[in-house]
Amino acid sequence: MTISLPADWNEVSIAQFQAIQEIFDAKADDYSTNVALISILSGEDIDRIQSLSLKSYANVLKVLDFLKTPIRGEVQKVIKVNGKPYDVITDVYKLNGGQYITLMHILKNDNTIKQLHEVMAIFCVPRVRTWYGWKKGKYQPDKHQEVAKEMLSATMDMVHPLSAFFFSNYLKSVERILESSVRSAMRIKRQAEKRLARIKPNTDG
Repeated sequence: MTISLPADWNEVSIAQFQAIQEIFDAKADDYSTNVALISILSGEDIDRIQSLSLKSYANVLKVLDFLKTPIRGEVQKVIKVNGKPYDVITDVYKLNGGQYITLMHILKNDNTIKQLHEVMAIFCVPRVRTWYGWKKGKYQPDKHQEVAKEMLSATMDMVHPLSAFFFSNYLKSVERILESSVRSAMRIKRQAEKRLARIKPNTDG
């Protein structure tokens, strides 16, 4: 079975990252956690992933090593999400009153990762299409949820420069789980090989 997986953070969307965080918060066993993780990032059903051999499972986890690395990205003045251009506000002091109040409300939440798309909808203002091309738009409170929904498709390299302060505990969680899972898979594989070697009939001579 071929599984297609992202190779870098620039292929992981906000929606996928939020789903990953929910998996970690559930505190399931390492195997169940990683099966769900692979499912989210590949789009494959959990049943298909559970049918992987231990060797394939370990190899898949190695592909996801990038999840243990810091999320990187440069602040951009304009980003495109689902083909639509957005002007990026890079200075919190340039937010208007409505944007600032919404941001403060989000920051009071204990789990701001669930609202990353909401944060992006504050800092990313849709451009407006005119007869002469695209021009700068203005933040519209009544359009906030619509923009936030679009931002679920934004990739993490776009998100991180604007919201790095939300990720302080993420890397600690994912590194512990992935490394533990690879060690467990390889240990089980070695034990299985030893058992097979003991019961293999002697065909010499």
